[in-house]
Amino acid sequence: MNTPITVETVLPRPAEPLPSPALALATRKLADKLTDLFNMREEAAQALALAVVDPSTARKSAENPERLSVPGGVILAVRVEVWARYVMPDPRNPRNGPARRHPASTLVGRGESTRLRPLNEPKAAPEGRPELVQEIRDQEHLAWAAQQARDYVINNNDWRDSIRHQGVMTEVWLAATTFDHQDGSPSVTIPVTAEGSSRLTCVHDLLDLRSADVPYDRDERKMRAHIRRLNEAITAAGSPDHVDPGIAINARCEKLPALLLVGFESHGGIAADFGVAVKSLVALRHVDYPKPWGEATENEALADAVIDELERRGLITTGKANWLAGALTPEEAQAAGFSADAAVRAAAIVRLFTDRDPGTHEAVRVAITSQSTRKKTSPKLLFELATSLVLRSVPEEDSRRRERTRKYLKDSFSGELAKEQWEATFRSADELAAAALSEAESGNPGPATRELAARSAYPLVVDGRLTADRGSRDSDQPDRRNPGEVIDRMRTIPQGVHQLRQALVDFGNARRIRMVDDAGAVERNADGRDIIARDSDLRRRFRPAGEGPALMPAPETPAEVLGNALNALGSSIQAVQRAVKQVEAVQSDDGNPAIASLGANKQDCDIWQSVLFGVLQKLPIWSDRSAQRHGLLPEDDDDLDDEDIDLEDEDTHDAEIA
Repeated sequence: MNTPITVETVLPRPAEPLPSPALALATRKLADKLTDLFNMREEAAQALALAVVDPSTARKSAENPERLSVPGGVILAVRVEVWARYVMPDPRNPRNGPARRHPASTLVGRGESTRLRPLNEPKAAPEGRPELVQEIRDQEHLAWAAQQARDYVINNNDWRDSIRHQGVMTEVWLAATTFDHQDGSPSVTIPVTAEGSSRLTCVHDLLDLRSADVPYDRDERKMRAHIRRLNEAITAAGSPDHVDPGIAINARCEKLPALLLVGFESHGGIAADFGVAVKSLVALRHVDYPKPWGEATENEALADAVIDELERRGLITTGKANWLAGALTPEEAQAAGFSADAAVRAAAIVRLFTDRDPGTHEAVRVAITSQSTRKKTSPKLLFELATSLVLRSVPEEDSRRRERTRKYLKDSFSGELAKEQWEATFRSADELAAAALSEAESGNPGPATRELAARSAYPLVVDGRLTADRGSRDSDQPDRRNPGEVIDRMRTIPQGVHQLRQALVDFGNARRIRMVDDAGAVERNADGRDIIARDSDLRRRFRPAGEGPALMPAPETPAEVLGNALNALGSSIQAVQRAVKQVEAVQSDDGNPAIASLGANKQDCDIWQSVLFGVLQKLPIWSDRSAQRHGLLPEDDDDLDDEDIDLEDEDTHDAEIA
């Protein structure tokens, strides 16, 4: 007989009667202990004490708290059990970071998921108290943010199946958090998860409890009656196996293990900041978490940590921190004295993350390493973090397209932007392009071209004019450079500077980016229509240095014919380079290069050397002629006369080689 396959779940934990909630006197004693030992405000201490299942045991543990090492110091924690109805999951769950839409994107207010602004990062309480402060507009703002976090958790990190059978088995970390209402409503303080938000969110969902109501509805009498009824139902069942499934789930979810984060001791002269310490602790836990945050979420958290650290050290103002973090709409940014242009903001972010100023560089390094000791502040990571903030201006709601833009954008910033000094300014696109053109025409592309490259990467990628390497299958890309390499090539030559300027101007005017000629004029096809820039066209026109000009299919002018000839020369030189590598790759029986032991025919080598030497003599002359043509060198026929430099007759060479 065939036995049907059934879906089995983990063996449920037996439902047991719960302890009665503590009396007010026991809760008061624990609150007093927390206040005396850890410099907590009375409201914060009372909120933690009320949540604790057994205040008497917690008082003893508080006298010898656990010490959790983090970069820069030690966090003090008390291990307890807490009532799920008296604690709240973080309404700003970091897992939801990439899905948030910030005011800089202009998407806020367009739909339910973007109805209000995302909550800002909580700040450390003043006077070094081990508490956090979270600003919210009003109670509705908190409810909306908590609902967004809840929806994300249920869809992406759902623990409910495990919790309904086993309850929460590992501790959540709780910090006393005060919600300050901007509408004038009284502040409320509640233990909020620094770690374990997803699990507590699932607990509240199983208890049919709206997390945002917890800070405003903590009725001790009501809680006692609820636990009493629950215990009566469990006892009446007579056996754990006979307890009603719904009652059993409630019993498993009503309390959970926790660590109360109650203090921070800094070392090495580092200023004590409880908020930074808590974020460091959370980041260390998530390095090896069963379900990693993922690259996008990790980078969001690290980028926010950098902005917070720079603001904390006074290296940027609160207004600039909000602008860089995407917390201002374009109109608000303009009113605050910043730029409403997303491309200008992008360049400012890239400059900030790659700035070699000792103070800024140290703050960036500390922020990153305090979140993860395995992270290194390489240019690659810095550009990835910068991209997380830059992306907040992109008005794209489709998550797949947004992720694709993120991947392209992080490769659109050349390593040159991290090597050399340059400034991110608020000058107009025309002013910046004029300065960059002057540098490119001088043959010495410098700070202005770098700023232009950093600024123009945003419109070129967001508008879809440049993409990352799409592989070789069904792709019209002529090369496999990343967007940053293409843009870096463009900034070094005058026509490329004109094209980068056009990208800024067209994108700023909400139109597709158009191609321009070597004078900066918009190109048109035979029908008189503007030619729209495409990834393949930009790559062909601004080829890698050394490949020569782009190939013209039907050259007419001498310049076009010469361009094609130089293109062939570039291809030939690259072919020579590849051939030399092939020669050196041939191995003898002993594993060493065969050319090193066998060599090549002397006559062949002499003729090859003569040909190459003659070419090498002509290249600097051609280069100087070009510079002279563009006014970069004075006319001096005596110095640049190449009439006396002759290659041997090429036909003779061909005959000798044959």
